[in-house]
Amino acid sequence: MSIENSKIMHREYPMKRRYVFPCSENRGYTKFTILSYVIITLLVFSSSIGVWAKAPETAKIAFMSKRDGNAEIYSMNSDGSDQINLTQHPAADYNPTWSPNGKQILFSSDRDGIFDLYLMDPDGTNVRRVFKSSKYRMEAAWSPDGKRIAYAQGDPGKAILQFGMRFVPYADLTLCVAAVNGDSVEKLTDGFNPSWSPDGREIAFVVGGRKGTPLGIFDLQRRSRKILLLKEMPWTLGPSWSRDDKIAFAKLEGAAFDAQGFLRFNKGTIHTIDSVGGNLHQVTDENSYSPTWSPDGSELIYNARVGFSQIFKIDLNGGDPTQLTHDGSNSSPDWFDPTLSVSPSAQLLTTMWGKIKTD
Repeated sequence: MSIENSKIMHREYPMKRRYVFPCSENRGYTKFTILSYVIITLLVFSSSIGVWAKAPETAKIAFMSKRDGNAEIYSMNSDGSDQINLTQHPAADYNPTWSPNGKQILFSSDRDGIFDLYLMDPDGTNVRRVFKSSKYRMEAAWSPDGKRIAYAQGDPGKAILQFGMRFVPYADLTLCVAAVNGDSVEKLTDGFNPSWSPDGREIAFVVGGRKGTPLGIFDLQRRSRKILLLKEMPWTLGPSWSRDDKIAFAKLEGAAFDAQGFLRFNKGTIHTIDSVGGNLHQVTDENSYSPTWSPDGSELIYNARVGFSQIFKIDLNGGDPTQLTHDGSNSSPDWFDPTLSVSPSAQLLTTMWGKIKTD
């Protein structure tokens, strides 16, 4: 249920109970009725936005799996154990990402007819749509303070049937930011695959258009973007920004857009770089993509082709990759650790710059 459906919840649970106590006069009756209404309304609304949700007590990885034939959101321990289907819904659910405090998971789903952004509690309950109006929205990322989200938005009229679902091609997506309740929407630039900097001042993303998919950085203060390694790596995917200011991403080989605007490539390899474009380092040799940092920045989880797509973990200090999933096709991992969850900082950027545009 979406946030705006709190009105529907009010209709389902009418706040008109009257509490009358024996007394000679009905003094305070009106005040008590109004106060009861306000308290119960706040409790219902708080439940609808996940205020009372509980974060996991141990490190968890959320990911997408098609092991049962449908795209579902799963969670597992950081060693690959205890894999649980959270969504269990006939719609297609993709791209889960943990809130900084671990109390919510943001994901994409076509359960209302078109891919849009939804929130749920860590146990898969309390599902609600983020935005009041339905549009094509995918691949969201949380700001470090948990107040905003960045995501890719597309024109539903450009959605094309692929793999039994309707997707807007990467070439036609726009990078946007909004408040976590769906308000204050702002369109930034052509692009997708967003990842926030640790201080909330910049967003790493993949530059949109049909001439390539280079790695970009959007500066939220200056309202400008820069492109990294355009000549060396014109085709990239899936940047992920670590807490110590490194960016992991996939370099694509044999990449091109097809006639419909969908990205095709032969192979991907994981690399890391600093936020100004230096210290380039290759992490994997096998066909791999969609890297995500561990909360402490010492490991990466990513997708690799082993028959189907599977999720692997690698220690950046040395050692061989560890395969975490084995059944079906699995992808889009995101890692939360309660011992290293992000707390809001006074230095985090929490205001919008420039003209706010409607969605």
